[in-house]
Amino acid sequence: MKKIALVGMPNTGKSSLFNLLTGLNQKIANYPGATVDKKMGLFEDTQIVDLPGLKNLCATTLDEQISQQEILNFTAQAAPILFVANAMHLENSLLLYTQIADLQTPMAMVINFKDDLTKNNITINLPQLKERLGCEVILMNSQNGDGLADVKALITQQGFVFPNSFCRSTYEVENETSGVFENTYRQTLQQVNSNYFEGGYEQFETDFINRQKVISQLLNDAVIYPAEKDAFLNTTQKIDRFALHPIAGLFFFLAIMFLVFQAVFTAASYPMEWIDAAFAALGAFLANNISPAWLASLLSDGIVPGVGGVLIFIPQIAILFFFLGVLEHTGYLARVSYISDNFLQKFGLSGSSIIPLMSGLACAIPAIMSARTIEQERERMAVILATPLMTCSARLPVYAILVALIFPNESVGWINIQGLAFFSLYLLGTIATLAVAWLLSKFIKSNQAPFWTLELPVYRFPNWRNIGFNVYNKTKSFVLEAGKIIFLISILLWLLASFSPHSSAYIQDKYQAKYAAATTTVDVESGAYKSLELEYSYAGYLGKTIEPFIKPLGYDWKIGIALITSFAAREVFVGTLSTIYSIGSEEETTIIGRLQNETNADTGGKRFDVATSVSLLLFYVFALQCMSTLAIVKKETDSWKYPVLQFIFMFVLAYVAALLAYVFLG
Repeated sequence: MKKIALVGMPNTGKSSLFNLLTGLNQKIANYPGATVDKKMGLFEDTQIVDLPGLKNLCATTLDEQISQQEILNFTAQAAPILFVANAMHLENSLLLYTQIADLQTPMAMVINFKDDLTKNNITINLPQLKERLGCEVILMNSQNGDGLADVKALITQQGFVFPNSFCRSTYEVENETSGVFENTYRQTLQQVNSNYFEGGYEQFETDFINRQKVISQLLNDAVIYPAEKDAFLNTTQKIDRFALHPIAGLFFFLAIMFLVFQAVFTAASYPMEWIDAAFAALGAFLANNISPAWLASLLSDGIVPGVGGVLIFIPQIAILFFFLGVLEHTGYLARVSYISDNFLQKFGLSGSSIIPLMSGLACAIPAIMSARTIEQERERMAVILATPLMTCSARLPVYAILVALIFPNESVGWINIQGLAFFSLYLLGTIATLAVAWLLSKFIKSNQAPFWTLELPVYRFPNWRNIGFNVYNKTKSFVLEAGKIIFLISILLWLLASFSPHSSAYIQDKYQAKYAAATTTVDVESGAYKSLELEYSYAGYLGKTIEPFIKPLGYDWKIGIALITSFAAREVFVGTLSTIYSIGSEEETTIIGRLQNETNADTGGKRFDVATSVSLLLFYVFALQCMSTLAIVKKETDSWKYPVLQFIFMFVLAYVAALLAYVFLG
C-alpha cells in the first residue's frame, strides 16, 4: 500500500488535514502535544500517517523521537512526505523542512492558514518558493477545507518530487579508504539524539546558523510582508499584553476556569434532572410491566439504576469538554503554558507540564501519554506520577452526587453554591498534584539541564465542527467505556444482592428476632425485609468484610460495596450506590432522592450526612481508582514499580484525608 507521512511543527494543523483526508476524528487542538503518537488512516488507496509535531530533527522528547524515527524510515524507503507549515510562522517551519529535505525523499509542502495571509497583507510568490524548495507548494486552510481539493489531487497524482538540498555539503566527508566523499548527515542526526544534553547540540550549532542564513534569503525572495513586518501580530500582541501578564494573566486564567465550572453546574442542572427522572420512571415501568419477576428486578433494580447513574452526568461532561475545547482551539492554552512557567518552576516543573496537567481534567490516560512532550526525564516522571490527582471526568459523577447531597442548588448573587464547591474540589486536586510533583522532583535525580521553548500560536476563532466532534467523541467514549463496566457490574451486583448463602427461613427468623416486638408476621414485601435480605446476601457479606476497615471513615457495608466496585473505575461508584439502594428500597424515586432518604442504622440520622459525604469526597479526590491509569503508567515507565507505589501512596493519602474529615465534622 502507498503511504504518505504528514510532518510539521506543532500548531500547523496536521491533524486537521489528516481528518479532512481520512474522515477520522482525531483530537485537534491549537497547542503542542495534541498528537502524542502516530495516527493512521486511509485516503483512497493511500495510507496517511499523522506524526507528532516536532521543532527540528534533533529530537529531545519521546514524541519527537517517534516522529524522527518515522521520518528516517520514510526517507530510507524513499516514501513521500507531505510537509505542513504554519503560514504565520513560516521561518520556523522552513528550518525543519530544510532538515528533512536534506535527507532526500519525495516531498511536497502545504502552507496552512492561508486566510491569515490575506488578513494581514502577506503575499507569497508561489512560483518563486516552489523553485527554491524544489517541490510543489499548496496554500490551504484546514479549518474550512479551502485548498483541500489541490492536496487531494497532489496525493492522487503522486506529485511528490525530490526537493533541493540546502546544507548537505556541511556533512560531506572523504572516506579515508576509498577516497570517495560520503554524506554523514543521517548519522549525525542519530548521534545527536543520544547525547543532546551532554553537549551533542553543539554539533548542530553550525548547521542551525547555516540554515538560518538560507531561510532568511529564501523568505526575502519569496515572501512580501507589509511595511511593518510584525503588523499581522498586532491583534495577538494586544490580547497577550493582558493574557501573558505574570500576575493578571494567572488570575484571568483562574477566573476563566471558575466561570467554566459555574457554567457546568448551572447549564447542566435541568437536563440532569430530566435524565434522572426519566430513568426513575423507566425503572418503575419495568418493575410493573415485565415478567417474570426476576427479570423485572434485574432490569428495574439492577441495570437501569446502574446505567442511569452514569448517563445522568452526560450534560456536565459534554459542557466541560466543550469549554476545554474552546480554550484549546483559540490558542489560549498555549498561553497558559507561558504564564504558568515561573509558577510551576517552584514545584520542579516547567511550562511544558501544564498541557499534560490540564489534559488530566478530561482523563489521566491521554494526559500521561502527552507527558512525552516534556524534555526533562525527571519532570516527565513527576508529571506521570502526579497527574492522576488532577480531577478527571470520571470523578465528576462522584463529585456531583455528593455535592448535591451536601449543598443546596441555590445561588448567592450570580454564584452557584454547588458550582463553587465543584471548583473548590478541582482546585484541591490541582494543589495536591503540584505538591506531589514538588515532592517527586526532590527524589527523582536527573543530569539533564532545564531546556524549554514554546511557540505561541496566533489567536484564532475555534473550528466549531472540530469542537463538536471532540465533544461527541469524548462523551461517547466516556459513556461506552463506563457503560460497559457499569452494565456488567450492575448484573453482577444484582446477582450478589439477590442471592444469599442462607435459606429464606433463616432470613425470616432474623426478621422475626429483630422485629418481634413490632409484629408477629413476616412481610416479605416490606422495605425492612428487603433490607435484611440485602444484608444477608453475598453482596452484604462482601461489604461487611471490609466494614471494620472503613467504619472509621463513616462508611457502612453498602458504601463498602461501592468502594470495591469503583476500583475498576471511579464513576462506577454512583451506579453501584444507585443499584444497591434500589434493591433495598420500596421507593420509586430519583438517585439523589434515594441517597437522601437512606438512614444510618447506628445513629438513626442520615446515612449521607455532611461528615460522611465530605469524607467520601476527599477519598475520591486523592484515591487512584482506575485500573486503566495504572496500566498506562506501567506502559510509559516500563515498570510495575511506579504504578504500585503510586497506588499505595494515593490510597494512604485518601484514607488519612477521609478519616480526618469525618473525625472533625462528625
